[in-house]
Amino acid sequence: MPELVEQMYCSQQIVIPPKFPYILKRYCKAAIKTQPYDLLRWSFEYFKALAQRRPPPVKLRLEYPVFSTEGGLTRGCLKVLANQLAGMAEIPLPVLKQAWEGFCLDPQELRRILCLCEVYLRKDTVPFLHFLAVAGGLLTKCLTHTMILLCESLTKEPDGGSAAIPVSEFLVMYKFIAKMDAAKDVRYFNGFREGEAPDPESVPEEEEIQEQEELHGDRKLREISATLMSSTEAVPKQGMVAGRQMSTTSGEFIVQHIEKEIMAYIDEQIAILPDPDLKKKKAKPEEVEMIKQMLETFLDENMDIIVPEVEEVEEEEQPIPEITIVYAVPGIGPPVDLDIISEFQDYALDVCKVQADLFMPRNIRHFLCPPLEKYDEHKYELTPPHTPKKEQKVPTGGTITD
Repeated sequence: MPELVEQMYCSQQIVIPPKFPYILKRYCKAAIKTQPYDLLRWSFEYFKALAQRRPPPVKLRLEYPVFSTEGGLTRGCLKVLANQLAGMAEIPLPVLKQAWEGFCLDPQELRRILCLCEVYLRKDTVPFLHFLAVAGGLLTKCLTHTMILLCESLTKEPDGGSAAIPVSEFLVMYKFIAKMDAAKDVRYFNGFREGEAPDPESVPEEEEIQEQEELHGDRKLREISATLMSSTEAVPKQGMVAGRQMSTTSGEFIVQHIEKEIMAYIDEQIAILPDPDLKKKKAKPEEVEMIKQMLETFLDENMDIIVPEVEEVEEEEQPIPEITIVYAVPGIGPPVDLDIISEFQDYALDVCKVQADLFMPRNIRHFLCPPLEKYDEHKYELTPPHTPKKEQKVPTGGTITD
């Protein structure tokens, strides 16, 4: 065992890197601002992001009170995810899952978002704006508030500013979630909405080729069986063996049938011969036996070609589909009418002409802005005029005085 070159005697011999206090201070601030659910897992993702020189999963400030979903998603997390994934039009699912797990969020909630984006178990990537739009809908109560939140999450301006974003991005997100039906709970089977069938184009080419080969083989078997059935119609009932009827594909029946045809053909050729003396000639038993042996050996060697064996293929058990229940999302709601979408799009394109092709929340709050969604008017119950004053309900608080 090699001897120690140096032995520790006091704490002054411990060398601390000069940047260690600064790294520890930044880590403590990030943990306080983010308030992660799983501190150990979040710490691993934090230092892993620093080592890979990518933005760590850290909120910009402490959220209080914290408005979050069941899976833990908050507005601060959404803004950081938008900053981490910015620059990618199509996000690979492994990259998205890594960023999602960096905040210790529930993977089940990510699965619901991918189902609403119609990419779960279908594609390997998800559009960045589609993912952000659906995730923002989980944090609000109506479509209008969702679009305001998306502007605040995507903007490059500091907090308190106009929160302007390009109008093209705004309209892409708005059209996507406006046409979506998320007003009720829906079940998804292997990523497909209940009642929807997978597209026929999604079948791989190899499976199509295999199906064509199987159909081609079935067609050949049908032709062979048809020829055998047609040949058996002319055969008399002598082909019956004691107590059972022989199968049309059995080797004995085929040998017997071919032998009978050959002997009949020989007799026909002998009858055609011009010399009457040769007609009386009959084949010797030795010659007949030799022909039978030749036929039997030929048929035994080529039986697989004449009558191919059909293997019984067991039906494979269909796998149990993966069921995902997607709950109603008030921030998206029912699909919006096309007239409302078209009217708002014309307004947004008209406004952005004088704003350098930017759109901002104050344009949504303007009194000239058309509605982004259809509002359900509340039906108020009016009290009849003949109702006594004592039974009339007062709509506001306070007391009634003389």
